[in-house]
Amino acid sequence: MTESMQVVKKLIERYDYGGAFELLKEKGLERSDAGVLMDSCRYAVNFDFETARKILNHVSEKTRINETCLHLKKNLEDLNNGQPDALFSELLENVKFQIVNEEYIDFLGRVYRFKEAVYKYMFIKKHLNDRTFTFHIRFIQKKEVLKILRNHYKIFNNNLIYGINTYFRKYAKQDVKGERVIKVLSSEKMNQLIELRHESLIGHGFKGVSIDEIQRVYGNPYCVLDDFRECLELLEVDIYRYKYSFINEYIISLLESEYYGYVQTSHAQMAHFE
Repeated sequence: MTESMQVVKKLIERYDYGGAFELLKEKGLERSDAGVLMDSCRYAVNFDFETARKILNHVSEKTRINETCLHLKKNLEDLNNGQPDALFSELLENVKFQIVNEEYIDFLGRVYRFKEAVYKYMFIKKHLNDRTFTFHIRFIQKKEVLKILRNHYKIFNNNLIYGINTYFRKYAKQDVKGERVIKVLSSEKMNQLIELRHESLIGHGFKGVSIDEIQRVYGNPYCVLDDFRECLELLEVDIYRYKYSFINEYIISLLESEYYGYVQTSHAQMAHFE
């Protein structure tokens, strides 16, 4: 594989699908199956699942019926429909991307978002009366959660996490699994990690974030992923691990076959004019 294709491969391995796609365009391969999959992934990692799904329809018939592609299509449909198993798994993958790429401020932002999403999920699931939960129902909105807390439980705090904590402490003491989840998400080290987020650009300050600070308060940042998985398993959320690792392997295999086919065709065309 040429140097430029090696660069494309490295970008894919770091989940930089936008950068990899731009390099592929320079080779005229943006409409190849590998290019279409990269294009789809660059929207998916930014949570634009509808666009990612539409783009995926442009792969060849051979690739469309491949098991990896079929699984990805179903996954994108679940994400687009707000299915909790798919969305929590995607958010976990997204947290991992920030660690791999050493984007620690964004990492802290995802950690805070994940914690809030788990709290909402636990609380709203208790109030749906067996109705199907998705992240598209109106009750998942912060204002709706605060309204339930205020009107039904007389909890008048605009901090959503604090309010839900209060609810579980007062009204759901029998929920052993919920109590264990809250213990993980409200640990001293998690609170210190969230405090780093509050002091950063995406919070209320201008403080930078280094790996040393994260390790000081929490240890290895990958431990955050382990703790989040523990919470999801307690809540019986089905976690889909290594989604993008599997996709990356498939893209690279397509890329290698398509690129070499492209090179051979180019050489044949050049020989025709010699």
